[in-house]
Amino acid sequence: MGKAYLFLSGKGGTGKTTVAASIGLKLARDGRRTVLVDADVGLRCADILLNMENDIVYDASDVLEDRSVVEEALTACPAENNLYLLSAPQMMNPSDVDKKAMNGVIRDLKTRFDYVLIDCPAGIGRGLRNVWSEADEAVIVSTPDDASLRDAERLSKLLFDKKQLRAQLLLNRTDRFLILFREERRPADIAAALDLPLLAAIPDSNDVYRALLAHKTALECDSRRVRRAIRLAADRLSGADIPLPKYCRPR
Repeated sequence: MGKAYLFLSGKGGTGKTTVAASIGLKLARDGRRTVLVDADVGLRCADILLNMENDIVYDASDVLEDRSVVEEALTACPAENNLYLLSAPQMMNPSDVDKKAMNGVIRDLKTRFDYVLIDCPAGIGRGLRNVWSEADEAVIVSTPDDASLRDAERLSKLLFDKKQLRAQLLLNRTDRFLILFREERRPADIAAALDLPLLAAIPDSNDVYRALLAHKTALECDSRRVRRAIRLAADRLSGADIPLPKYCRPR
C-alpha cells in the first residue's frame, strides 16, 4: 500500500505544482511507482509542465462520472515510465466533484502506486476538502515572504484542527545570499516559527523559469543547486535521514 501526500499552499504563486511534479519525477527515476494527481479542478496545468498536454485522453471527471476506469485515465509521463498523471477536469468546478468518489479514486491509486502526490489548489476551499480524507501526509509549499508564510501557518492549523494530518514545510525560492546578509530568515528559523518540520529549501533561480518555458520540471533545469535541492527533498520525503545544507540550519 502506497502513501498519499498533499502538496498545498496557502496562496497561489509559490511554485507548488512545479515542486510536486519535480519531486514526483525524482521518485519515479529512483524506481518508485509514482502518480501525480492534479486536483486543481478547472485550472489544471500539471499536464503542460510535464509536456503531456497533447497526451491526455481521459481525466478525473471521466472516472468520477463512470465514463472510463482509472487505468484509462492514467497517462504515462514521456520523460519517465514510472511516473503517471491523473489530470484534473477543466470543465468542472470544485463544487461539482463528489468528495466520496474522489477519495475512492485516491484510495484505489494507493493500492497501485508507491507514491500518490496530490497537487491541490491553492487556499483552504472546497478543492482541498475534496481530496484530503485519504491523505497520509502533507507538504506545505511556501516562499519566504511574510504574506505566503502567514497563509502557510493558517493552512497548517487547519490541517491539524480538522484532520490531525502531519505536515512538513518546503520553502521555495530561497536566496542563500540574502540569508547570509540577514535580509531573509534562515529556513530552519522560519520552520521553527511555524512549528513545522522543514523538509527542504529550494533556491531561487531563473533556470527554473527557463525550464518551465520549455515544458520541463525544475529537476530538469540547468541549475545544479536547484536539481540537488529537489533530489534532497524527494529523498527526505521518502524517509532518508539526510541533513539539510548548512545555510538552511539554525545559526
